[in-house]
Amino acid sequence: MTIKELFGKTITNIYATFGVEQEWLDTADCFIELDNNLVIAFPFSFSEEVWVRELDAKATTLFNDLSDYPVYHVNKEGKSIGEIAATYQKQKRNIFNRIKKAIFGQDVVIKEYQPYKVEYKENKAKYIQGAKISDFLWYDDESEKGLFLLENGYVITETRMSPSGTGLAGLNYYESLQDLESWRGNDFKRLSENEQGSR
Repeated sequence: MTIKELFGKTITNIYATFGVEQEWLDTADCFIELDNNLVIAFPFSFSEEVWVRELDAKATTLFNDLSDYPVYHVNKEGKSIGEIAATYQKQKRNIFNRIKKAIFGQDVVIKEYQPYKVEYKENKAKYIQGAKISDFLWYDDESEKGLFLLENGYVITETRMSPSGTGLAGLNYYESLQDLESWRGNDFKRLSENEQGSR
């Protein structure tokens, strides 16, 4: 199956498996479900064909919960970690707090780590599920995964590995072509603009 044959197909789900390599690299492997029956991998930028896959038994859906997610704001005064630690040690040595710990078993609460505000952010993954693929993009100088442009303007791709804790391994998306250009430049190629539909 060629990449161009995916144009017009609907993303019904995206699954992924996650892991760690060498104790410092997060890994991910994404599976795109199209039209509720075809499962593919994100093609590499140099690919002409699509890898039709079997869904890994350990893969979990990325669309399980598309509701808005909370962001907790802490440390309202903007103290440094050293200042917070010094205040905590001082409070811990206080006689009243030591008695409270001995009688009730309660440690001193670090108030700087208690949320003072909760803000809800929109989960934009909801714009990916149900969207149709309209184009395939790639950068000539990269051997990374290519990108799918969706009819609603979103651009999706996959990052297979990233340093642990960055949250970049797995599905990555851009809200528009302008968003993609601001992060990675505008020198990408579009399969739809290629006369033969292949490279």
